[in-house]
Amino acid sequence: MATFVKLVEKLLRRPVEASFEDIVRVLEYFGWKLKNDKGSHFTYYKEGYMPFGVVKQKNKVKRGYIRKLIKILELEEWYEKQKE
Repeated sequence: MATFVKLVEKLLRRPVEASFEDIVRVLEYFGWKLKNDKGSHFTYYKEGYMPFGVVKQKNKVKRGYIRKLIKILELEEWYEKQKE
């Protein structure tokens, strides 16, 4: 669990890019499932949420997708609860 919290902390710094594996790990932790992949475009779904699309470029994901991920998953609030 501690390593996952560190991963979220890293993403909350909003780096220019993150590894695709890290993004997938966070999505799957919160219950999102891969429904569609077409080349470099991946779509994840979760009941009650709009689909979340991710574009992978050279095994990296750009900052815009990281920002969307933080907002959709409410990672800042989740991280604060973990620090308590």
